[in-house]
Amino acid sequence: MTVERRKHQRFNLVRDTVAAASMTSSAPDCVMAARVTNIGRGGLALAHYNCKLPQRTSLELAIVLPGKTLAIRNLTGETIWDEDTQSQLPTRRCGVRFCSLTDDQKASLKYLIRNCTAALES
Repeated sequence: MTVERRKHQRFNLVRDTVAAASMTSSAPDCVMAARVTNIGRGGLALAHYNCKLPQRTSLELAIVLPGKTLAIRNLTGETIWDEDTQSQLPTRRCGVRFCSLTDDQKASLKYLIRNCTAALES
């Protein structure tokens, strides 16, 4: 049985949403594109094709909605976990905890959750 440690509820995005993530500490010139699988006020989960991201890897994220609308930029976070998806494609999933969000970023995140998500089934 997995113990839930999140402080905030997570939500599925109702439309495919991508995030551009750059690793600010280990490889600042490396940018990866990833699909946002769920999001909440405290963080998000990403599906990506990158190599395993070590725990506590610092990231800077930009979330892009379908139609190339930039929803939120310059989000900072750190990886909490990263795992192989065990699928035929070489994909991984990782969890990211947001760090030091500005009031504007919090408001944008709240708007995104309210207007572009559906609650996860328990």
